[in-house]
Amino acid sequence: KDKLRRSLSLSKSKKKRGGVSAGGPGSSTSPITSFFSNQPPPKLACPLCGHLVPRFKINEHIDLQCQRFERGDSSAASASNSVVPSSQPSPRRNPPKSPDVDPDKDEEIKDSNTTSPYFKKNNVQQPPREINSKTVVRMIDLGSLSSKLSRKFHKVPERAHTEDKNAKVMCKETCPDKEIHSETLSSSQKENLQIQCLEDKKDSVTVIDFTPTSADTPAAVEEETWEKSAAVISSDSLPESGAESTAGDRATESFYPPRLPYYLRNFQTVLQAVLENEDDRALFDQHDMSLVQAFEKLSVMGQKLYVRLFQRKLKWLQVNKLDYEEICSNLGPVAQELVQCGFLQSESDLLELREALDLLPAPELKALAKTFHLSNSATQKQQLLDGLLRLSKQKSLFSAQNNIGAVILKRAKQLAGSCVRLCRGPRAVFSRILLLFSLTDTMDEEEMAAGGQNQLYTILLVNSGRLAFPDYTVQRAAKVFRDREDLIRYEASMRALQEVVSAMQGGQWEEAMELYSAAKSAWQELRQNHDLSHEEELPVFLRSFTTGWAYTCILSRGVEILQRLRRYEEAIEELRSLLSQSIYCPDSRGRWWDRLALNLHQHLKKPEQTICAIRDGLSDPLVRTGHKLSLHQRAVRMKESASLKKYRLQLKDLPTVQVQDVKHVTIRGQLFPHEGGMGKSKFLIPVNAEGEESANATVICSVEELSLAHYRQQGFDQGIHGEGSTFSTLLALLLWDIIFMEGIPDVFRNPFQTCPLDLYTDSFYKNRKELIDSRVQLLCEASVETLHDILDNVWTSQEGKVCSLVNWELFSSLQQAQSLVSCTGGAFLGGVIARMSKDYRHCRAGLPDLVVWNTSNNSYKLVEVKGPNDRLSQKQQIWLDELQKLGADVEVCHVAATGARGGCLE
Repeated sequence: KDKLRRSLSLSKSKKKRGGVSAGGPGSSTSPITSFFSNQPPPKLACPLCGHLVPRFKINEHIDLQCQRFERGDSSAASASNSVVPSSQPSPRRNPPKSPDVDPDKDEEIKDSNTTSPYFKKNNVQQPPREINSKTVVRMIDLGSLSSKLSRKFHKVPERAHTEDKNAKVMCKETCPDKEIHSETLSSSQKENLQIQCLEDKKDSVTVIDFTPTSADTPAAVEEETWEKSAAVISSDSLPESGAESTAGDRATESFYPPRLPYYLRNFQTVLQAVLENEDDRALFDQHDMSLVQAFEKLSVMGQKLYVRLFQRKLKWLQVNKLDYEEICSNLGPVAQELVQCGFLQSESDLLELREALDLLPAPELKALAKTFHLSNSATQKQQLLDGLLRLSKQKSLFSAQNNIGAVILKRAKQLAGSCVRLCRGPRAVFSRILLLFSLTDTMDEEEMAAGGQNQLYTILLVNSGRLAFPDYTVQRAAKVFRDREDLIRYEASMRALQEVVSAMQGGQWEEAMELYSAAKSAWQELRQNHDLSHEEELPVFLRSFTTGWAYTCILSRGVEILQRLRRYEEAIEELRSLLSQSIYCPDSRGRWWDRLALNLHQHLKKPEQTICAIRDGLSDPLVRTGHKLSLHQRAVRMKESASLKKYRLQLKDLPTVQVQDVKHVTIRGQLFPHEGGMGKSKFLIPVNAEGEESANATVICSVEELSLAHYRQQGFDQGIHGEGSTFSTLLALLLWDIIFMEGIPDVFRNPFQTCPLDLYTDSFYKNRKELIDSRVQLLCEASVETLHDILDNVWTSQEGKVCSLVNWELFSSLQQAQSLVSCTGGAFLGGVIARMSKDYRHCRAGLPDLVVWNTSNNSYKLVEVKGPNDRLSQKQQIWLDELQKLGADVEVCHVAATGARGGCLE
């Protein structure tokens, strides 16, 4: 039992990092593959039952196999919950703190400007339902107990457990008279049930079935699904009630699960969250709202099918190949309902030959090609499709009209059968609603094409307790979009940006050039015909959600496209145009100046213009850290060039950037000759393990792992390869309350944010200057015990919550993090935090790879590791100099490769 408890403990087992943890290097044999870059896991844990399923079949598992998924009553005529806000209040998402809450105080909370416009709590609490003698209390399975124990829940007052005196914990040991049918449980469910009975009673659950005894009442039909899936009320999963509306209240599920499946519930959550906000609702006209209302009036099966298709890429689909058993075995009538209501197009609207041919698999295309006597040599689908398209463009011998294409289209549609595609109008409306809901998240092209499925999946994870965000207050003040047309223009600009990025990632530079040119023309026309002054008035962290920002990103990408095509003069012209304004993308100005100087110097051979560009760039206050040093180093190289002697006087007058060098050491390791010789170098290192089989064993490791083993030999018993995440995690742990503080408008506009919106701008420090300066001063003067207490308080209360600054897996435990700060001291931490908080956007990169420390004498060292043929970047040089000035022991560890006969580590 003890062993089983330990394996399911809340404390997560951590892998030893590179053999420098307490157990020493290679204290246990690790698989070779663990030293390579991690690939996405082939399986994911179901957020409802915890079972591991293939990552691309998670939806199929939830819909058809998951035992804890409520599939709902597909025979219902329509959805019960209205997604369009009405005058009638809906049930409160959280219970009141106590039965005697002051209604006046409650009204003050609802009217407060700090209340989240999403998931407000201005609704009426449903009276508690009394349990009479006919109420059935039954035991149900908890799913995967390991998944339940592996996540952190909010605690609630103990009274939440005792509000219902009739609530009972059913366990075989505590309730011997309770009959449990073990034959209906799986092995994992039996194990969970046994362990749950052994755990402390505070972790027990109460399951109450409110199914009416009379099947003749109208309510009996509505309550039928409650009997199928009774609600599990965990004492750890309920948020604290009665509190001010914060992100902690986000999309909280009611005590009893709705009848609708998760994807439809989440879709309705998005609709309601956006449309209940007045500013967001004003961005949709009467026609848009009528489409939402028409969706609301669809049958439940119609709504389910629409959401399923909305989450797929926009294209034609064959109805007979749609497989959603949880909706209906025969989707034809359901699809027909959506066609009649204007949400789907039918095959009568399929007029493009290419789209019709895309529907057909290769065998049917081959049969179609054979019908028209095309060559049988083509076997690939694309070859068959191209052949049919070429044939369609030929003119008929018997008619002046080109009707061959029409004949092929008719035959293709006959082979395809009934097919549907989402109508663009309604889909565009729902896409804009989803865009507003997830405005602070960046969606790639695939995500936008799939209707924001990741956002809906995030809601599922939050509602199921598998994902928790930090607690903060959503406070919206500024209007990002003035009207509906403004939102539509922003959506179009974002799609244009994603198309350019996709073409560049695919190496399709000519296509990317066409997309860039079209976007540039659209942006020029937009500036001439519309007043965009309201975008300039927004704070810079909200300006990133404007049309002008998106088009500026496209123009910046255009510079890279032009350089790839060796059109350097046009690239320079575009760079100068970008640098002539400072409204959009000011954080990119350093990169633009650096690139302008490079093109003028190396490609166009214009030293005078290069010097001017360097001078202007070094004088620009928005050019920071690495880019400023890069400009300075270019000027130094030009000054030392024999061919540019006549420009030395001009170069001498340029502003300078001083950076001190640090200590350098060199170690040698046995290189692993991997295939191709490309990518990061891999090394061999012996495994110090017991047993004959492990006596001469070696493992493949990275250059950082090899360096950790070296410093282990130097007496540093602890070490982490975290690069910037080590310091960003410490930053978040020491400033958590300041990062997520209240009172700053618009930095939290969405319940699913992992950081404030101003984190990557100068506004972050300006908005919190007094508090950050005070905290830095406290850290500089703090004792080791004070530092430990700060880490302990934040770690204990916030562990596991999604924060972009924190890697909760970095430290093996709270104690390891505390041992590190014991070595570094508060003065060093205060200096690092002061620098990072003032310009996190430019200071998050360039930090040393390794942090190693000795717990016996509290010494530590910061190490930047460089493998063969690797050198320091400008940002790394600046950070090493800065850390050395703060008193840290800093060095660069160069790893030289030896042959197969050389020592593994010297």
